[in-house]
Amino acid sequence: MKSHGNRVARQQPLLHRRSSAMKALNYMIQTVTLAFILGLIVPLFSYAKVSESPNDNQMAIRKVVLYKSGVGYFEMRGTVAGGKAVRLYFRRNQMNDLLKSLTVLNVSGGKINSIVYDSTKTVKQLLSDYTFDLKKGQGLPQVLQQLQGSKIELMTGSATTKGIIVGVENRIKTQDDAEIPTYYLTIMDNKEDLRSFNTDEITAVRFLDKRLNLDIKRYLEILFQRYRKDEKAVTVTASGEGEQELFASYVTEVPVWKATYRIVLPGQREEAKPFLQGWAIVDNVSGSDWRGVQLSLVSGLPISFIQNLYDPIFRKRPVIEIQERAALAPSIPEAAMRREKTGTARKAPAPKARAAAMAMKPFGMADRLEAERPAEVHLEEKMRELRAQVVTRELGDLFEYKIGHPVTIKQNQSALVPIVAREVEGEAVDLYNEKTLAKNPLAAVKLKNTTGLMLEGGPLTVIQGDSYAGDALIKTVRPGEERYITYAVDLGLHVNTKQGSKSERVDRVVINRGVMRIHRGIVETKTYNLDNKDDQTKTVIIEHPYHANWKLLNTEKPLEITDNYIRFKVTAPGEKLTKFAVREVRDSWETIMVTNLTPDDILIFARKRYLDENSQRQLEKIAGLKAEIVGTDRGLRELKKERKQIFEDQKRLRENLKGLGKTVEEKSLRSRYVKQLDQQETQLETIKNRQRLLQDQRNAKQKELNRLIATLAQDLRM
Repeated sequence: MKSHGNRVARQQPLLHRRSSAMKALNYMIQTVTLAFILGLIVPLFSYAKVSESPNDNQMAIRKVVLYKSGVGYFEMRGTVAGGKAVRLYFRRNQMNDLLKSLTVLNVSGGKINSIVYDSTKTVKQLLSDYTFDLKKGQGLPQVLQQLQGSKIELMTGSATTKGIIVGVENRIKTQDDAEIPTYYLTIMDNKEDLRSFNTDEITAVRFLDKRLNLDIKRYLEILFQRYRKDEKAVTVTASGEGEQELFASYVTEVPVWKATYRIVLPGQREEAKPFLQGWAIVDNVSGSDWRGVQLSLVSGLPISFIQNLYDPIFRKRPVIEIQERAALAPSIPEAAMRREKTGTARKAPAPKARAAAMAMKPFGMADRLEAERPAEVHLEEKMRELRAQVVTRELGDLFEYKIGHPVTIKQNQSALVPIVAREVEGEAVDLYNEKTLAKNPLAAVKLKNTTGLMLEGGPLTVIQGDSYAGDALIKTVRPGEERYITYAVDLGLHVNTKQGSKSERVDRVVINRGVMRIHRGIVETKTYNLDNKDDQTKTVIIEHPYHANWKLLNTEKPLEITDNYIRFKVTAPGEKLTKFAVREVRDSWETIMVTNLTPDDILIFARKRYLDENSQRQLEKIAGLKAEIVGTDRGLRELKKERKQIFEDQKRLRENLKGLGKTVEEKSLRSRYVKQLDQQETQLETIKNRQRLLQDQRNAKQKELNRLIATLAQDLRM
């Protein structure tokens, strides 16, 4: 029987005349093999009518841009026939980035019909949606048994029969003393007769249900996905006449590219400048080769995030229970006097379903550099010959290294790509920081970035002359910036420091409107002793701690100031001890209220020569007036206290008067209380007059005191 012009013929088993057991074994093997071929290959491919499979890998990566934030931008291009599809593969952990950033264009003017991608389900979950199971590689009998009730067309020899599968029977036959299982397929043909066929005699089977054919084909495609572990397919379908050129771009997670440098310091050629060589380490873990791609490396940290767009999200909805009502008893409605017009309700149109999908693709990059190894290599000269083909540009806060030649890196490989190879300005110095190393400075290079490029931070290997000198680590250096690069300990120069004693001085006293401000300065000295044991003169950069409240005093002008250090440039001649002193002063102001000064305080200030003669005399008057005011206030408080006592005594006498009767004794006592009250009233009047007098005196003294304070002024510099 033919299907799509193909026929699968049954191969008869070849039985060798050996022992009966061997014959039975050969028979069983060939029967199972034939059943597997017929049960899986013939029905699913010879007869199934499905659309052509999408073409894989028709789009290739052409551009790769890697960012320091751990993402990469990729561009793909390729051509497909109009109406056909192209399939791309991505890892599951790339899907969220892909769905967020994928852009697909039909450059030829056609349209992008759809972008479809695999669901989040695993292979096991996808296969569980089917009622049949083909995972174990069963033969034809087992497959047909699972599809009972399916309509089929089978071929036995030259005969073709159509019917419905009823079941599969396993019969045991004995041949040469061996039991051989034989399977018989039972179907109901178009005449509704039940017929049985030996599966060994069936040469082809076709399922007449197109949907079942598609389900089985899809089942096998899902099974094949097990060989593409952790991969998801994205299928892009384009429409248009003839071949259509497609463009796709997307952003996905990639390893962070890393920068590493080598710097060659002049050896015997003292007139030469330092030579800087930079490489970018790029990793291709995308699962696809990068062949001849345009590679760019971008420094900086653009904002990037991950959002779960791949997993389906279901929104919870409230569950409304159906309200039950009691059944009504039958009733007989009255006849209507007039018939109403009747009508039928129109059904609301069903909303149109809309579906959308997205797709993505892989990435690629890198290049290999090969060099012949001569008999003798002068490392300094050879490294200076290397030149990097890089075009650079600034992108706002970002900086791009655009590699000037196509780059190729195979999947799961990494590469070193040159990004800079130029001479730079530099000076060999010693950098001393007591916190870093107390006894010796570090050999360093004061490097100025004259490359015109942004130098991304990374490790740096120092080569001096033709030998290794040390390693260093640099942070990002902008064009024109200077940076110290330390790479070794200079054991030929010893340093010890001596902290001098602190001293205090008063250099200014200011008095104004009753406020005295005394300016004091604390002076501190620190000496650096540089003992150069070598015979060569060395330039030493001393990093002295910087404090915001301290200022340099009678000290050499610093080379530069950072957030934490003041740098001084000191020349240390060979085989000599060089001393360098740093004197600093910290300013402070002390504030004193003049009205709080006592005569003793004024005497102390006068002895220290904090006051001039006029200020001293005026302060003495102020102190005297203040003492008089204090005495007056004390007198006023005593009068107030005395007056209060009289009021309390009068209150007691008045209460006693209320309780007296008309007896002779009570009349005598009443007369006595009245006389005492009269005397107290006289005393109160006298106290009141004295209070008024003292208050007037105090006001006059306070007025004079305020005048003296207001006119007191001094700005005395010591």
